[in-house]
Amino acid sequence: MAACVDRPAIGALKLRRRSPKQQGMSSPLPVTISFLDDHRGTRQHRFMESADLNAAFRELFKALRQSIRRGITDEGQVYAIEVDTCIPGALLAIEWVSLASRGIVEPALLAHPRRRRTLFDELLAEQRPEAMFAYVCENLQHGQPVLSLEIVSADGWYAADYPIRASERYRRELVRVPHHRVNPITTA
Repeated sequence: MAACVDRPAIGALKLRRRSPKQQGMSSPLPVTISFLDDHRGTRQHRFMESADLNAAFRELFKALRQSIRRGITDEGQVYAIEVDTCIPGALLAIEWVSLASRGIVEPALLAHPRRRRTLFDELLAEQRPEAMFAYVCENLQHGQPVLSLEIVSADGWYAADYPIRASERYRRELVRVPHHRVNPITTA
């Protein structure tokens, strides 16, 4: 039986050639995987993909629609969103972030984009499992009530303004609209 011959590492994946009798028709098998050459550099989390954003908007919309149907109003809330580290579009948890614990007594202060961005920058800099954060606030646009939802990650800032309409079945109904990238990311 022939001995195994080690090949040089290819990227972070080291392959080992096996003799024809050992491998049959299969290709070389991974022997060890080195995570020392992590592609993220100094990043704490992986890059967010569109599937992550779509899942976050979808799940938050469902919860917010239930709240609006029950007649609950929202002056400004922040949520932390934990995504799966390997599977794009898989959310693990959505948690409410207490603004009082962050030194923000009045949620209306977050209505200014620069204050929100400062809060998001602080949250993203912390060592925590959540990779995205959401801000939710009810306001008026062109005289019509809307529920604004912003989702921020290290990769971008995205938003959707869901109109709130009167409904026969419920007191109020949230209308689904597509989200968009707030581009360029402004803090003015």
